[in-house]
Amino acid sequence: MSAPGRSKGAAVLRVVLVDDEPLARDELGFLLGQLGGVQVVGEAADAAEAIALCDRHRPEAAFVDLRMPGPDGMALAEALSRRSPPVAVVVVSAHEEGASRAFDAGVVDYLLKPVRLERLRRALERLRGRLGGATPAPLDRIALKRRGSWVVRSVDEVLCFEVRDELVWAVTREDRFTVDFTLGELERRLPPDRFFRTHRSALVRLEAIAALEPSGSGTFEVVLDHPEGLRVPLARERAKALRARIPFVG
Repeated sequence: MSAPGRSKGAAVLRVVLVDDEPLARDELGFLLGQLGGVQVVGEAADAAEAIALCDRHRPEAAFVDLRMPGPDGMALAEALSRRSPPVAVVVVSAHEEGASRAFDAGVVDYLLKPVRLERLRRALERLRGRLGGATPAPLDRIALKRRGSWVVRSVDEVLCFEVRDELVWAVTREDRFTVDFTLGELERRLPPDRFFRTHRSALVRLEAIAALEPSGSGTFEVVLDHPEGLRVPLARERAKALRARIPFVG
């Protein structure tokens, strides 16, 4: 009989768990066992121990806590991404504020403790998609969630996607909806000639940009064509790329 939640014939995903709290590792290991298709090949309490485990067992992925003694989870994630082959990372944290920085560093997903089984299932699907190297289909229409129901919209109706409180929101002229994608996934699947990453927390439709306004210290905010004049940040290092897409005159 197949393990619960495991597709027949699916390859076993080899992972390590990194957290300085043994109970947190035990709970995550239990949940992974419930889903099946995953082999925990080792557990570590800090970054140095995790690196040694990866040298010994060559896992495909690591579930990493952010706050640990010594180098933190973000430093570990960056080190694992530089390995050959790289180790895919899912961050598991009790704190929301690290999500934007983590996704900017290329982690596959960011889970909040206590981890829910269904949320963990989606993280595993994203891991398998990343490791499988499959090219996802481009998005022309997207299902958006609001008040427990789903509505389907053309991506051309979305002014921007932004991260707030660990959730990704799609903003239209009339409303805002949660989206079951990370910004990184959206950036890979949306037409690059129509959407632009202004900041680690924002992805905007180029045609929705109404103005750029200084926000101090040589930085700008992007003002969108929204009834309330919605603004999103423009990172200093992204300004040059945006100028190439929308030439500044004067």
